[in-house]
Amino acid sequence: MNDFLTLVAARQSDRAYDKIRPVEKEKLERILEAARLAPSACNAQPWKFTVITDKELSEKIGKAAAGLGMNKFAE
Repeated sequence: MNDFLTLVAARQSDRAYDKIRPVEKEKLERILEAARLAPSACNAQPWKFTVITDKELSEKIGKAAAGLGMNKFAE
């Protein structure tokens, strides 16, 4: 239980990222695996993940999401 409390107390929400440095493939795989293992109601696991590595496409998606009010942190 103490490990969980330490984890919760130490968590943070980062909203500033280095747009030039890509996320290492190994890190991305670990993040996706953690998300895949997250609990869901009735174990429905209703999510899908898409990894965008193309910078131009990523910028287009970011602008579209910002325009829809879906991500207030997108530039």
